[in-house]
Amino acid sequence: MKLNRFEEYPSYSIRSIERALKVIDCFTGEKNLFTMGELAHLTNLSKSTVFRILQTLEKHRFISYDHETNRYSLGMKLFELGGIVSSSLSLRKIASRFLDKLEEKISHTILMGILEDGELVYIDKREGKEALKLTSEIGKRRPPYYGMLGKTLMAYLSEKEVDELLKRYPLKKIASRSITDPKKFKKSLKQIQKKGYTYEWSEAVEGVMGIAAPIRDHRGIVVSAIGVAIPKFNKEKIEREKFIKLVMDTANEISRALGFKGRD
Repeated sequence: MKLNRFEEYPSYSIRSIERALKVIDCFTGEKNLFTMGELAHLTNLSKSTVFRILQTLEKHRFISYDHETNRYSLGMKLFELGGIVSSSLSLRKIASRFLDKLEEKISHTILMGILEDGELVYIDKREGKEALKLTSEIGKRRPPYYGMLGKTLMAYLSEKEVDELLKRYPLKKIASRSITDPKKFKKSLKQIQKKGYTYEWSEAVEGVMGIAAPIRDHRGIVVSAIGVAIPKFNKEKIEREKFIKLVMDTANEISRALGFKGRD
């Protein structure tokens, strides 16, 4: 019988994290308020251990403490994370049929991503029929500026947000045409915003052309981006405009499905 990866590598578990998760798991829809003593009893941990865990979780807003009742409840951080998961799943569900339709017209890799906690995260993918397969698995995290999707998403942030992200994640040379100068990078973001799409090649993956467009929600806010990665052969120069139109049309269709009314 094949073991799952947790059974196969038990030594990889971190005891303190497991204990913290054990405490969080005590909270349910039926009972969501506990004293420290109750949590110690339920987890079979000492009160001193549970106290330290609760103090750490409270510090990072995963747990909230009511001084009047001396009881703990789940904190707003978990609510925020739950919202991110919910919106990502809803977005994937809505976008899925449009990505399938695009896949019928494009034989190359199609990617969909969001910015989460300042990083680019891939939330969906279509492999395409090309022999070249990109190693961009769903759930994989990249620097926010990475490739066609990262640039597209950053193009619609405020200048302050862009500066903060570039401070946290300084631009690095990944491929021969990677932009490493912040001024040039920000200028390229302005162009993306003006045109409504991203076109790049050999900036993230050598020899690969990327075309991406933003997806907006019902408020008009850019919440995601989709793009296609194409090995840049000569024939693709002729078809570049076709790919741009297909990607933009698909992004607009998904945006309309999310309730956005601002674009034809």
